[in-house]
Amino acid sequence: MENEFMAQVKQELEEYGKALGEAGQLQMIGLVSRVLGLFLLIFTLLLCALAVFTFAAVAIIDVLTECVPLWAASLIVGSLYIVLIILAIACRKPLFIHPFIKLLSKQIRSEEELALKIIEAEHKADVSRVRLYNHVENATREVTFYANLFTRAWDAVKRLLRRK
Repeated sequence: MENEFMAQVKQELEEYGKALGEAGQLQMIGLVSRVLGLFLLIFTLLLCALAVFTFAAVAIIDVLTECVPLWAASLIVGSLYIVLIILAIACRKPLFIHPFIKLLSKQIRSEEELALKIIEAEHKADVSRVRLYNHVENATREVTFYANLFTRAWDAVKRLLRRK
């Protein structure tokens, strides 16, 4: 009985540790993917800004000056890069965050799935903790019951011995 109880408590502790580890891992994936996604977004925006002032801008402006005035060609190229920057900001999750989530976790594809997995893992940890707490509570109650039973039996034996 005692070995069975200890094996069950050990199993509950293992499940609790695994559930906590899984919840921590998923939260770390979320944090790392957000940080890397933000870093890549900033890096991409910087590269787009540099590209505006270097290669494409000069080349396109030079080509457009044959058809339109120089100022109009500059406005067209500048507005094109502004649109690209706005698209990069608007699509930052599917372009930057979701690929890192998929890379760090082979089963999860989006931030929403990650949030659901985190909730599921935390729930598993809570259930394991409650089970473990109940096992300890039952064991404590059982030990207290037997201790009280033994104490009452001992008191009854002492009373019987005093009467004689």
